[in-house]
Amino acid sequence: MAYEGPVIDTHYHIWERKNIGWLQDPALPRMAGDYFGLRRDYPIEEWLHDITPEGVTKSVHVTANWGADKGLDETKWLQAIADKHGHPHGITFQADLTDPDIENKIKAQIQFPNVRGVRQQLHWDSHPIRRTVSRPDLCNTPEFRRGFAFLEKYNLHFELQIFSAQVPFALELVKAFPNVNFILLHSGMLTDRSQLMIDQWRIGLTALAAYSNVHVKLSGLGMFSLGVTQPQLRQVIRDSIQIFGVDRTIYGSNFPLEKLHSSYADLFFGYKKVLSEFHDHEQKKILYENAVKFYRV
Repeated sequence: MAYEGPVIDTHYHIWERKNIGWLQDPALPRMAGDYFGLRRDYPIEEWLHDITPEGVTKSVHVTANWGADKGLDETKWLQAIADKHGHPHGITFQADLTDPDIENKIKAQIQFPNVRGVRQQLHWDSHPIRRTVSRPDLCNTPEFRRGFAFLEKYNLHFELQIFSAQVPFALELVKAFPNVNFILLHSGMLTDRSQLMIDQWRIGLTALAAYSNVHVKLSGLGMFSLGVTQPQLRQVIRDSIQIFGVDRTIYGSNFPLEKLHSSYADLFFGYKKVLSEFHDHEQKKILYENAVKFYRV
């Protein structure tokens, strides 16, 4: 039976287009494909209109990538929205952990009550369109490690965004910081549906899941296929749960990026259809309880 209780969405973005460089002209090739439909404002009012009918009662905002130099501006803006509208209940901010002044920037961020963690996108691929950093092993450089250590000091988690080929580098980071909680974004970003890639992706998830401080987020599952079919959704969701377990699996929509191909209602219906194969208390953990614990909301 499909779950009908309260839901926490732990991965979405709201924005005013004027603040975000990657939404400006000219449009550039991106790994999510044609994003014409995103090059507009996506305000809190539209977000609430999308989620309220689906029982989403709390949410965690993940940085919309204003730029690391504007990370504090984004957080100030989001906290003001939260103070007025309730959402977002948690904020994950953008940072460049190689910044020599990163501790002071983190101190400024944690003055805002809804701040919970950090995202610095680390994904790197041989194809330039899939690169956000200069090297695939950036997470193991002395500069990055120095900055990362402040996450433990200030009780912040890390949103880990990598491709399967980068898992060996990520494992070194995870092992070095056992007291920092990690959450693997977009279920590890399965780039295509060939059996070879699925096998490599499963191996990577299994390696990360061996460490109890790593969780997995069911989000962005249609990013590389420009939408997702129900069988594709089922494969990734069930594999992720089988590998990480119910207690370390958390739901996120990745809206409005997924809105390029689906309404929130249709996307969430697909998730619930897959999760209905699990017991009700397991569905509640994935859709609500695990997020309460991980994001402290």
